[in-house]
Amino acid sequence: MADSDAGSRRPDPRAVAVGDTEPVLVARMIDTIDAGPEAVFATVAHGGRHGAAIPEVESVDFVSDETMGLGAQFRENRDWTPVQVLFAKFARLHRNVVSCIEYEPHRRVRYMSNGAGALWHSIYTLTPVGEGRTRLELRLEIRPKNLLGRWLPQLLKAPLQASTENDFTAIKRHIEDKNSS
Repeated sequence: MADSDAGSRRPDPRAVAVGDTEPVLVARMIDTIDAGPEAVFATVAHGGRHGAAIPEVESVDFVSDETMGLGAQFRENRDWTPVQVLFAKFARLHRNVVSCIEYEPHRRVRYMSNGAGALWHSIYTLTPVGEGRTRLELRLEIRPKNLLGRWLPQLLKAPLQASTENDFTAIKRHIEDKNSS
């Protein structure tokens, strides 16, 4: 299903119940984008387009045949400082594969990655709010798997919120700039 918006897909049941841990909200962003849901979804639901929207993402390497939809898997290669690189290696995030585990065209997409003792979920929810405008919500949630996964996100909540806000702002700007041309 490379680059298509095939019929609505149900969430992967494994994405909902992960052991007995409850999701922990780490960051949340909501804003209205001056573009229709199709344009917004085309960016957030495709790893390569999502990566192109964020200046810190140097490249996106797909590890699956799919580039969109359930089963799409990729790695983002970011321009990180030496301290961020050390942290990423310590937390085993530097070679992290991101998987699309929920996909509802023009409504919702969920990505999951596994690292630093937790399952990390980036959930994009789109709601049309009028002619050519879309409310976009991004939630960064984790499901801890061990002690590291329980305490690390709490220690890094402020930097994770700031990073999520930077990515969200870049995505919004990218979509609006592209939509206005």
